[in-house]
Amino acid sequence: MGIKVTVKSIAMTIMLVSVTSIPVSAEYKEDTWLANVIGPELLEKGDEFGCQAPHDSEHLANFDFVVACKDYLNERINSSRWGVDPISFATPKGNISPEFTGALHKAGFTIIGDLSQTEDQNFTVINRNGGSIESGLANRSLIESIEEGNLVSLYWVARVDDMNIRRDRQLVSWILEQDYWFTTWGEWVTHQGSSLRITAHANSTHLTFTNPEGGPWRTPGTIFYDSQGKNSSLSWSDEQYNELGIDDRILRAGYRNVTDRGIYITIPQGESVSVERIDGGEINFQPTLFNGLEKGLTIAGHHATNMREWSQDFSDTPLRFTWLVEREEIPAPSLLLPALAMSVLIATPIAIRHIIAKDRTQLKVGPSMETPESLISETIRDIA
Repeated sequence: MGIKVTVKSIAMTIMLVSVTSIPVSAEYKEDTWLANVIGPELLEKGDEFGCQAPHDSEHLANFDFVVACKDYLNERINSSRWGVDPISFATPKGNISPEFTGALHKAGFTIIGDLSQTEDQNFTVINRNGGSIESGLANRSLIESIEEGNLVSLYWVARVDDMNIRRDRQLVSWILEQDYWFTTWGEWVTHQGSSLRITAHANSTHLTFTNPEGGPWRTPGTIFYDSQGKNSSLSWSDEQYNELGIDDRILRAGYRNVTDRGIYITIPQGESVSVERIDGGEINFQPTLFNGLEKGLTIAGHHATNMREWSQDFSDTPLRFTWLVEREEIPAPSLLLPALAMSVLIATPIAIRHIIAKDRTQLKVGPSMETPESLISETIRDIA
């Protein structure tokens, strides 16, 4: 019986260690939709994938989560149609510490937002200025108050704990009626840089605009050329791009003639386009919004842990999202099982001593119908 007791004690100890062991680092759930079906579909349509800081990031001793999130995305999906690496990072509200911005800069991030601030010139700060797209919280007047030529950045969270959040359908319908460019954080910023790099070279018959390569992504740039109200034929250096309509609100290369004004031309990086010169006068062109649209608009999907849940309400719209991905931690083990195991481990030796003493007493007064082994098993079951 001594050997049996030892085996049971060892088994109980192993059970206790297994259920009370806490992993050294956090374990995370895998969002299979990021790399399969939904993620690639959203990427092709023009969405962006960036990163979200954990809720408690301002209290953490290090910023390893910055590189961890970047690696998580890079192993599964490109950040944009225009670039591989993520450049947008959602940071906590308030001023960002130099240590945090240093970690972000080292990892290649260049855009932060949308309630945070920094004086670090390595970053563009995207401010939350359009409110939420959640039903009951949406504010159309905020969107209307943003001046032309600027970016409207709304936010969206699809799930809070066990509660699903509903979109504001009326607001979405109204947005779709506006002359807005549906874009993302990274696309907006890199398009601005690309547009500013476009140069012009003139000869006696033609004016050539060139967009050199540069920046973290190969995002096209847009200029407005004052053609003095006359339509002009365009000749591209590479592919011949089609004319754009006023309803084209997703960034792509092309041009749009506005008869009484001029031409909006969107040029891919590394390419050029020649326009027939009207006369030998002054060349007037300037960087502008894609396709001459009124404003840019994006929706930042915060704490995106499941792409199916976060995007399913908008699959039938041309709205574009900046998905700020956060890896969801697996809940920590419950303390119920460790407490139960501990109680059994403590109670077992006491029960065994009681059974042995009882068995010796019964041997003195007469045979027992129960063996010590069966009593041990029953006692353990009763305790458990």
